[in-house]
Amino acid sequence: MRPYREAIVLAGGFGTRLAHVVTDVCKPMAPVAGRPFLRFIMDQLAAADFDRAVVADGYRREQIEDFFGSAYRGIAVEYSPEDTPLLTGGAVKRALGRCRADWVFVLNGDTWLDVDFAAMEAAACDAPEGVSAVIAVKRMCDFERYGTVDVNAAGSLTAFHEKRPCEEGLINAGVYLLRRDALNNMPEKFSLESDYFERVVAAGALRAVECSGGFIDIGVPEDYGLAQTMLAPLARSWKLAMFDRDGTINVDTGHLHEPEKLELIPSTVDIMRGYSDDPDYKVVVVTNQAGIAKGLYTEADMRRLHRCMEDELEKLGVRVDAWYFCPHHPDYTGPCECRKPAPGMLLAAMRDFDAESAECVMYGDQPSDTLAASDASVEFRLVDNIRKNQPDKRSA
Repeated sequence: MRPYREAIVLAGGFGTRLAHVVTDVCKPMAPVAGRPFLRFIMDQLAAADFDRAVVADGYRREQIEDFFGSAYRGIAVEYSPEDTPLLTGGAVKRALGRCRADWVFVLNGDTWLDVDFAAMEAAACDAPEGVSAVIAVKRMCDFERYGTVDVNAAGSLTAFHEKRPCEEGLINAGVYLLRRDALNNMPEKFSLESDYFERVVAAGALRAVECSGGFIDIGVPEDYGLAQTMLAPLARSWKLAMFDRDGTINVDTGHLHEPEKLELIPSTVDIMRGYSDDPDYKVVVVTNQAGIAKGLYTEADMRRLHRCMEDELEKLGVRVDAWYFCPHHPDYTGPCECRKPAPGMLLAAMRDFDAESAECVMYGDQPSDTLAASDASVEFRLVDNIRKNQPDKRSA
């Protein structure tokens, strides 16, 4: 089963150096290729199957919170606001208090790196006792904007060097994997880089993983301009194949939350596989989970089941790109906009993937699925009739 993944995203900066270029939004929400820059980072987390993101925001934080809300592409989103600047270390320490995983990723909200999260997790797993962080590093040529780092043959980061003109070298690329308790003894306000990393490096507490993919830091106007073209290929819209869960993907056993009771429905798996193989489609699940409201199981139980389902579906050639769920029930939590037959989950999925309703389809087995699709202006397919009467939407 894939690991439970959490990330902290540092998004509290003022963007002083961009102030004359971006005047009306906080730096992480600066428009790049027609969308907020922070969205590229959140898309990256979603593609890597992160379960939860804690956004450490501050300046104009309402712009971030209004845009992403409490969930994005199936990632649970929480916020750790700074009323007064805490510097990078203080912001991370406060956000770590909201995390559950033993190791937590940290990303800078003004930097995009094509990072191998699994390689960083493997480095943490293999690290000796006393290692508290894994740092992604990037090899650069002809630069003077960044300081450099030294990494030995065993993968330990051994030294930090000040900024200077450099023909070639490794830089700290701004993505970290931290032990959740690593900063427990640090003060409330400090720099993660200079006050923590540079203090513990001599003790061998830092490992490094070199990343060879793309890298861009929008902190200065010239690189902000480069980001417009570099990230443009990632700013695309998608078609969506949306599936109800219980009774559609799996046999409905009543408030399913135990992986050992999972039984997939082969005919639906066949349909999902077709969409997974189509490069223009994303496959998402939209499911009412009233058992959470009723206290029959927790959100963590549900996410554990979904990770199990992902593993089983992947073996059958199916990729699930996002899970949308409603944890409410009107008798227990009052009315909401996400529980089907309301269209909230479908609308959220279309927003997150920039999908037009005319290019989406919804598969389900209940009248509530039909009504949700209708209210979202999305074509509906009843699973009982998929095989006999209704062609795959991609060829319709």
